[in-house]
Amino acid sequence: MNAPDVLVLDAMRLAEYAHRRISHRRKAPPGEDRPAYFLHLTEVAWLLIDTGVHDDELIAAAFLHDIIEDCDYHETELAQIIGNARVATLVANVSETDKSQSWEARQQHYRERLIALDDPAVLALSCADKTANLMDINRLLAKGHGVGSFTQRGFDPQKAKFEALDGVFRDHVPDRLYQRFQQALADFREHGRPPA
Repeated sequence: MNAPDVLVLDAMRLAEYAHRRISHRRKAPPGEDRPAYFLHLTEVAWLLIDTGVHDDELIAAAFLHDIIEDCDYHETELAQIIGNARVATLVANVSETDKSQSWEARQQHYRERLIALDDPAVLALSCADKTANLMDINRLLAKGHGVGSFTQRGFDPQKAKFEALDGVFRDHVPDRLYQRFQQALADFREHGRPPA
């Protein structure tokens, strides 16, 4: 098992390598900056740290939270590489692995899994991820881009997804993190609404 003082650093290195290997970048409309995906992973970790999280395994999972879903790693493989089964389990619990289902079915299954697990660490990790996603979306909306210009789903389906998650996160994640999620969701509702 990795010592706590190197676990986060090892997770950062693995995450950076895995996402760079597949040239993974953030989604953006044509002409906008598409930063390396590692920026998103860092934002998720920062949101947790800013909330007062001092759990090295959870911070490591923040850096690795998309490695199963996007980089073709498996939970057992990740546990072996990172030397920590809890980190791998946290990552697996926030990963969508069955892409054969419709987007709507995947979103519902994801919420149902979060509710069934009722694990504060998993909920905090998911909330930090969704908050970072909303903040990134809001940055593009503030520049005048419509939601459909950088996602396959428009404003209403995205709003429904985040509002459903709001009910999952409320009273189950640290207050400061939930406040950030709430603010990002409010900004999304305001800036993402199609013109009348």
